[in-house]
Amino acid sequence: MDKTLYLIDGTALLYRAYYAFIRNPLINSKGQNTSAIFGVVNSFLHFLDKLEPRHIIISFDRKEPTFRHERSALYKANRPPMPDDLISQVEPVMEFFRLIQVPEVAMEGYEADDVLATLAERYKRDHRIVIVTGDKDYSQIVEEAVTLFDPMKNMTIDRQEVIRKYGITPEQFIDYLALIGDASDNIPGVKGIGPKTAENLLSQYQTLDNIYANLGQLPDKVREKLITHREDAYLSQDLACICRQVPVEILIPPEFNRSYLAGAMDLLTEYEIPSLRQRLHKMLAALGHSPEPTPPGQNDAPETQADIFDLDGQNDAIQTERALRDTAPAHSAPFEARLVSAAHLDVLITELHNAPIISIDTETDSTDPVTAHLVGISFCTSDTHAWYIPLAHGMVDNVPLADLRPGMMAALAGKLLLGHNLKYDLIVLRRNGMILTNPIFDTMLAAYILDPGTNQYSLDNCAQKELSHAMIPISDLIGKGKNQLTFDLVDVQAACRYSAEDAWAVWRLYPIYRRKLDFQGLAPVYDNIDLPLIPVLQRMEETGVRIDPAVLSAISHQINLRLKELTGRIFQTAGYELNLNSPQQLAKLLFENLKLPVRKKTKTGMSTDIVVLEELSDVHPIADLLIEYRQLTKLEGTYVSALPRMTNPHTGRIHSSFNQTIASTGRLSSSNPNLQNIPIRTDIGREIRRAFIASDPDHLILAADYSQIELRLLALMSRDHVLLEAFAQDLDIHRQTAAYIAGKPLEQVTPEERRQAKVINFGILYGMGAVKLSRELDITQIQAKQIIANYFQRIPGIRSFIDHCIAQARIHRHSETLFGRRLYLPAIASSNSRLRSEAERIAVNMPIQGTAADLIKIAMINIHRRIDGMDGIKMILQVHDELIFEVHREQLEQAIPLTR
Repeated sequence: MDKTLYLIDGTALLYRAYYAFIRNPLINSKGQNTSAIFGVVNSFLHFLDKLEPRHIIISFDRKEPTFRHERSALYKANRPPMPDDLISQVEPVMEFFRLIQVPEVAMEGYEADDVLATLAERYKRDHRIVIVTGDKDYSQIVEEAVTLFDPMKNMTIDRQEVIRKYGITPEQFIDYLALIGDASDNIPGVKGIGPKTAENLLSQYQTLDNIYANLGQLPDKVREKLITHREDAYLSQDLACICRQVPVEILIPPEFNRSYLAGAMDLLTEYEIPSLRQRLHKMLAALGHSPEPTPPGQNDAPETQADIFDLDGQNDAIQTERALRDTAPAHSAPFEARLVSAAHLDVLITELHNAPIISIDTETDSTDPVTAHLVGISFCTSDTHAWYIPLAHGMVDNVPLADLRPGMMAALAGKLLLGHNLKYDLIVLRRNGMILTNPIFDTMLAAYILDPGTNQYSLDNCAQKELSHAMIPISDLIGKGKNQLTFDLVDVQAACRYSAEDAWAVWRLYPIYRRKLDFQGLAPVYDNIDLPLIPVLQRMEETGVRIDPAVLSAISHQINLRLKELTGRIFQTAGYELNLNSPQQLAKLLFENLKLPVRKKTKTGMSTDIVVLEELSDVHPIADLLIEYRQLTKLEGTYVSALPRMTNPHTGRIHSSFNQTIASTGRLSSSNPNLQNIPIRTDIGREIRRAFIASDPDHLILAADYSQIELRLLALMSRDHVLLEAFAQDLDIHRQTAAYIAGKPLEQVTPEERRQAKVINFGILYGMGAVKLSRELDITQIQAKQIIANYFQRIPGIRSFIDHCIAQARIHRHSETLFGRRLYLPAIASSNSRLRSEAERIAVNMPIQGTAADLIKIAMINIHRRIDGMDGIKMILQVHDELIFEVHREQLEQAIPLTR
């Protein structure tokens, strides 16, 4: 007889399931979020298959405060309330376990871990106890008869695993938490004591009491921290201890029978979870139990054993569920592609007139909207069909644009227009006499807002992910490489199927993304910031900026002279000539001939990247020569020689593209050319910027930027008195910081101390450590560590802010801006220290950099609304915290206060 008792932490399952889907929630036809229901049930079924449990008990936390809240008002105070769309799923999940006769036990005033620990303590003499949870706090109750099963990692945690992972025994785990604290539960611990120090202390002195009994033997810094935070340590010990004497009565439940699963069929039907309903049907059929048949159209879906705790959200179970939800049995093909001829144009126009929402897509012969020729347009207004209008295909009967334009513009007036990368279509249509000022919805932008960290926002990816539909690849029509065709040469029937599919896919994606934006609370960011920015960027791209070729020619001459000089000096140092652009030849010179230390290796050999060269600059002067050579070569190739070739021959201006879906923090980027990467802190970079000029002598270039915007936001978010005081008094922020770090009056701060403070002020936002700081300041790593320690000691609000950002990210698995823009950070809980550290760095940086990006976007929208229709003031460029305008001299007096 199996004497194993499985105790499930239901609350941990609920949260894990909900946040596993947070980037891409499951929403049913009633608009209900069912992610947690699906996730918990799917995980439980996997648990049944894997472990074949016979005796199961589950526990959920209660709403009421616990005894720990009575001991500390701050306990879990930094945790936000449970999201509304998770609250709505708690009762259905609990109902599922009631229906399948898994007993649930809880007690007011106690948490689920207290209840389960009590049951483990009570029954461990006669049973082997397995607690199903991913919560590390249970490590304290692990012993020979009590183990943990972490479903996320699919692993069993016994005594040896606790020792291996934490360097301490389960009996020491409470004291371990008393020392290091737990940010997710707001358990303070001893400030400044980390896991390694705690491990060493407990290894030497075994208990917290014994550590305090031997304070005199400890190093000064550790002793000081322990003395200062003694009260916090013992409070933390009290809060971290799981109670094993909960006054709860429950007997070992009878053996679980899989036939009980039949009781959950109606629940899964009610919440529209077809894949799990089908899975239950098959499990019951295997037992000889015959519930009602599986609904039509669902018999061929693949069976899955996948576990919800595959946190990337893309496992077989999720794909199956989405596929079944998107099943459209009314027709075997997804839609009908209809080719429009001139004779039947009126049929399409009538349909457009009658439709409140219209999906639109343009086909062109180029990816550059400012130079592309319009080849065709597709429309969709229903799930069943989409239209394609050929306008400039070779050797076919095209619809004349002049015949289409009047009827189309009248039919589209005032309608909601849907598109994917709609800015491109709006620019192309405007250049062809169709100026659209309709309300819009961009599915590419919605996909980005919902999950800005993936960089997979093509329509192909979105359709596959959300509709389980594979789109026709463009390469099937135009080919690849040097034999690639332009779209005007594509067979018109193939073009019709391809383009109509684009419009249809956008039509299908719109309601899905609209619901997700609303349910995830991201609608304000989308509707108020990113979507209204599309016409602003459209106008900026259409306007473009003029450059002065003469200035660039002079710069090119200077760069080439300097490159010739650098090349000669490098060859002289090397003793022979080589190709400086060849990594292999350069590696041979540096590491074989000059015997310099190898810093990094790649698959192709020894690395010579910029980081390696910077590290080698302390070892050999050739590194500095190579760094300058590379910088100048890049500037020459990317800007100085390239910009004149990018000038539009019709407008005489450069029309850069501004991208909203590239940077994960919400920053804009620019491409073709990238005008945001011109270095502004170097003489040559400033010279290149001087080449951007006004269109004629009657106009001027006006540049406006925010002053120290990211440091101001750091002051706002951290509430640190040093930063707040400096900005309130309009002091030199870097000098003020230097004064605090050095502990001296403001007037005694040296220029070098100010420079160091400036580097660390900005570096702290990007997770700069001692290694990089030492390189930036040309000091030893020991000195760099001391500067960083002084910084956090004298400006403690920053350390608290950083810790808070990381703690919040661990709880929510995302970071967010003041305006609610989110960046999901699944790696924040990774066991890979490199991935986890990078996620922690982003968790600190994103709220600041992302909020700064939101602020300037809002400014751009507001300014655009003020200047729209004014020929004398045009916004032409955005470079992160800077806006650049072209202004008529007569309107300069109006432009400056308006911009400010």
